[in-house]
Amino acid sequence: MSKFSILQISDTHLSPRTEHFRGNNRLLAKPLAESDHDFIIHTGDITLDGIRYDEDYALCRDFFKESGKTIHFLAGNHDIGDNPNLSKPESENGSAINAARYAKFADYFGADRWVIDQGNWRIIGISSMLIGSGLPQEAEQYDWIDAQIASLGQRYLAVFSHQPIYIDNTDSTELTYWTVDPKGWGRLETLINHQQLRLIASGHLHQQRSAKRGNVHLEWCSSIAFTTTDELVPEMGGTREVGYMEHHFSDDGSVKSKVLKHEGFANNHLEDVIKIVYPLIGG
Repeated sequence: MSKFSILQISDTHLSPRTEHFRGNNRLLAKPLAESDHDFIIHTGDITLDGIRYDEDYALCRDFFKESGKTIHFLAGNHDIGDNPNLSKPESENGSAINAARYAKFADYFGADRWVIDQGNWRIIGISSMLIGSGLPQEAEQYDWIDAQIASLGQRYLAVFSHQPIYIDNTDSTELTYWTVDPKGWGRLETLINHQQLRLIASGHLHQQRSAKRGNVHLEWCSSIAFTTTDELVPEMGGTREVGYMEHHFSDDGSVKSKVLKHEGFANNHLEDVIKIVYPLIGG
């Protein structure tokens, strides 16, 4: 049976303005460079605060280039901005997504959505922060996703995203910081409920959790940089330890996911340093 594997890393939060979180990322560098996985995917929040500081982008680009690997990147909220209905605009020093912040990502990491066909699988990377943004690219992405599904054929489907599309199901339509904007679920219905969908892999929550909804594995990848307490991120059934993941795909549609850790990783809590690393949001 044909198989292939994907290494997933997420939420590295790197910046030249602070040494915080750099240690764990340095420990990641060796296994990343030595990876024999078929593909490597970074599910966003590459930068600590790339929406405000170009130097965060530059450092991250150089750091990952040193691995010598081809990495498929997705944009996180700290890279291109938050849902505008949850955040203040840039003019008020807020974190809301806008056209300029969105465009910056491509300058450093290329396309913010992509597709990989491998064996009996189609792997789709989507830009979760576009959903609910109101930017023209939001509608373009919906059309692009529809096109990927229309040409899927008999392949199985896996989706990678910064934010989870939903936590456990689509019952609650409340807009929160933790998932994509539920207003987008209607346009994503053919993706969310596709009979050949087998995996939704995401980051963002700084928790690791493995769950299922029907035939779909819901895998949350931990952050490399830090974890949190429930003071900052509510309890959602995940473990609060830094780490990363690998996913193994078989042509029969089965997926097996595994948590990876480095014995030297420090489980730092963001709350302990938030006023230093995020002075604008740390209070």
